[in-house]
Amino acid sequence: MRSRYSAFCLGKVNYLVETLHADKRQLDDVAILKQSIKETQWLGLKIIRHKIQNQEATVEFVGFYQDKPIGQLHEKSRFIKQDGKWLYIDGEQLPTIKLARNEQCFCGSGRKFKKCHATD
Repeated sequence: MRSRYSAFCLGKVNYLVETLHADKRQLDDVAILKQSIKETQWLGLKIIRHKIQNQEATVEFVGFYQDKPIGQLHEKSRFIKQDGKWLYIDGEQLPTIKLARNEQCFCGSGRKFKKCHATD
């Protein structure tokens, strides 16, 4: 999950396609990913929970992106391990989360959320 998030941040389209399960790939994946990367400035990633069982995994995460106010992609993703590589299968969109003002900010600054990206 973290490697895919990093690939989105760095514009590594080929890696994103390579780590997408072959059954889920579409002909226009590259164009869609390029457009998404162009339009989205990612700010941070918060892993909420993960579960690995045999060759399958789920990861619940929130990706934060620049918007007014800060946008969130809250998802429970499914992965499968094939030939030693974890591949993204799909994800279930979940409601946004409320961040506690005194928890560390998602951006990795080391500051409390209320002193960093909080808007209220």
